[in-house]
Amino acid sequence: MAAEPTRRVVLAAAAMLPLAAVSGCDGVDVLTAPPSPALDVTVLREAIAAEQLMITRYTTVLHEASSAGGSASSVAGALESLLAEHRAHLAQLRSRLIVPAGSKASSATPHERAPAPVPREVSAGITFLRTAEQGAATGMLQRLPGAPSSLAQLFASIGASEATHVPVLDAAAGRVAQ
Repeated sequence: MAAEPTRRVVLAAAAMLPLAAVSGCDGVDVLTAPPSPALDVTVLREAIAAEQLMITRYTTVLHEASSAGGSASSVAGALESLLAEHRAHLAQLRSRLIVPAGSKASSATPHERAPAPVPREVSAGITFLRTAEQGAATGMLQRLPGAPSSLAQLFASIGASEATHVPVLDAAAGRVAQ
């Protein structure tokens, strides 16, 4: 035979009920999956992934240019300068990424196709970078509508910088072709 709750137990339970209600306890909902990241976090992660990809592309072409010798190695300085700018862009983007506690910590970006391989020949690699820079500048502009103002300013600035890389790469391509 189970013992009946005493008066003290009932009163203590009644006193705790309002405290549990105002404590923000979600009950069983706490056991559900963490919330998805906010749109600005998702857009920022996409921008970070794009900059990381550009850095990888530049590193590949720069390695080929440095080892090729001759006129190809003469463009290494220009490529290193542009690579440094992309690294600065990445640092700025990463400094803005603050993932709220309890959200999904995955840094995965939306499903994208595998990136195109970077050509190993220096002239083709520079042409590839030129096209990639145009795409990156456009991509930054496409991120503007859903971004908060501080991120929109950063995206616009990075997009403008990437657009200015195109004529630098055109000049580099001209030096390699000579």
